[in-house]
Amino acid sequence: MYTPSFMGLLTSCLSICSVTFAFPTERRVANDSSAGVQTYFNLNGAAHGERSKSLTADGYRMISLSAYGTAPNANYAAVWVKRDGNPFEVVYDADESTYNSWFDSWKAKGYDRPVDVFAGVMEKANVTNWAQLCGMKSPYAYDNATDGIPMLVKDFRMYGTPGDRRYCILGHENVGNQLSTIFYTTNYSINYADIYSSELAKRFWRPSRLFLSDDQVITPQFVDTSVGKWVALDGLTGAELAAEIESQKAEGLYPIDLHGGVSGADVRFSVIFAEQDIPETRKWSATGSFTGFKDNDAAAAAFDSTMQTWMTKNGVRQAQIAIALNGTAIAERSYTWAESNRAVVQPDDIFLLASVSKIFVHAAVYNLIEARKLNYSTPVYPLLGYKPVDERANEITIDHLLRHTSGYNRGKSGDPGFMFRDIAFALFNGTRAATLRDVIEYQLTRTLDFAPGTDYSYSNYGTMLASYVVSNVTGVPYLDFLKQNVLGDLDVRLYETDGAKHVDDRIVQESKYTGYDPVDPDAYRLVPGPYGGDGAIKEECMGGFSLAASASTVARFIGSHAVAGTGGRAVYSERDGTVVGARSFASSRPDVDWALTLNTREYISEAEFDDLRYWKIPFTFEDVQLA
Repeated sequence: MYTPSFMGLLTSCLSICSVTFAFPTERRVANDSSAGVQTYFNLNGAAHGERSKSLTADGYRMISLSAYGTAPNANYAAVWVKRDGNPFEVVYDADESTYNSWFDSWKAKGYDRPVDVFAGVMEKANVTNWAQLCGMKSPYAYDNATDGIPMLVKDFRMYGTPGDRRYCILGHENVGNQLSTIFYTTNYSINYADIYSSELAKRFWRPSRLFLSDDQVITPQFVDTSVGKWVALDGLTGAELAAEIESQKAEGLYPIDLHGGVSGADVRFSVIFAEQDIPETRKWSATGSFTGFKDNDAAAAAFDSTMQTWMTKNGVRQAQIAIALNGTAIAERSYTWAESNRAVVQPDDIFLLASVSKIFVHAAVYNLIEARKLNYSTPVYPLLGYKPVDERANEITIDHLLRHTSGYNRGKSGDPGFMFRDIAFALFNGTRAATLRDVIEYQLTRTLDFAPGTDYSYSNYGTMLASYVVSNVTGVPYLDFLKQNVLGDLDVRLYETDGAKHVDDRIVQESKYTGYDPVDPDAYRLVPGPYGGDGAIKEECMGGFSLAASASTVARFIGSHAVAGTGGRAVYSERDGTVVGARSFASSRPDVDWALTLNTREYISEAEFDDLRYWKIPFTFEDVQLA
């Protein structure tokens, strides 16, 4: 680890990275002067050095550098922009000994970075911790070499041969918890087209780097920051690249990432064009009101400060907090820490609730118990007409489902709520999507993990089964029953699985993860986690974790319904919700009910979230007084 700073532009091409080849003599220099940008490629070391000197003297600085080919015939591609900034130093065509001396010298002066030809740029910048590791046989070894500090990959090089690859990675400490993904080729090749498609299915995500090896394998990196309009291309010849530079310039775009790769005499390029190379800075805003406190302005300021500190540290873009008294909202506050292309959150915006959705199935079951259509002691499977393989499952009651004591342990036998694709293959070879009924029938063939009522194990399947009971007993679809008998005028919705239904959503349920689509099991298509990539089909999971509402709706609802358990308001109770793309929390205090919704669960750590809900927000309550 190094604690001086640097903005990693290093690139490298090891002399062992490819076989000898006859390199083309073509040279290209593109002048994007209208944007203060200079781009060149296919320049040898001497020409690259001269250009570096002249551009530096003219006030330019490098934003992208690629060395490709075999030493001593490596060529260079680079993008420079005219901009003030911190001092930087450049090295190129260096052997290992020369490079190491250069690197150690400038590192000692507070600079940062680069690889056997070595080429690099070290810039003095404001990064607390950074780490570079080269010669790795696996890129995943980097994660174990950063002293536990979370890193954001800033530069990468894959070299060697397809049968004996080596990796070099440079990372900066991930201050602000920026989300990023990178897809390495190791013993298994990646399907670049499939990955590209699935990453762009995540709203606001874009490619930030298209790293290219000399055997022309792309290692793509994606981020969720904004650089305005952008275009990404790969497999370009030099002539095609030159033409694209001119074409994109006419659209107001310039190269922000450029990489070359050479195999034999075939030189190809990957490039990303954009309106700007520096991502847009996020802005903070708070909307909504406090109305039920002795000093509403002071109360709003206190909660705003708590949320702003936490959200900016953890990189969370969208959140709500709501406080209710006797079922009436006395505070509805919404927070945004995001770029200008994201919606500013309002108090009535809808968030995926994750397991806070369970408050509604508990209320629905209680409604039926009060109507004498169910009892807590009602055996579930006999009620539904099912005969499970494990006879002990006949003893599972409604109470067992609600108390998570039914006999299913997801740590041992998996969580069916996130196994729809697996179950579809197990039951009918993936020829169609599984339904909740299919999941139930799959579970009937399984052995319980413990006898009902003898142990506790949190079970999404249990409350999904409870929602199925509600529909079966009433003959009314579960969500319709809620709307007709439980919710009143409260706005609670299904969060649909299909990502196409969410392209205009104001709230973006954010996650960097993707997985295979359970809606079309046999397609082997990657989709974003919130849109089925977590294995769930949300239309089938409403009793568990797939309803959506505002924090205000939740806070008002638990003023007359138990936040945990069944019945009326339950003081000193709480409910926690977590699913890919969402985090939520609801609590009934002696004085008020309150709820918190976040548009992601990919903050720094669970300890950070616990600190917010159990310490920071409760302490803020102690600093303000109700009217």
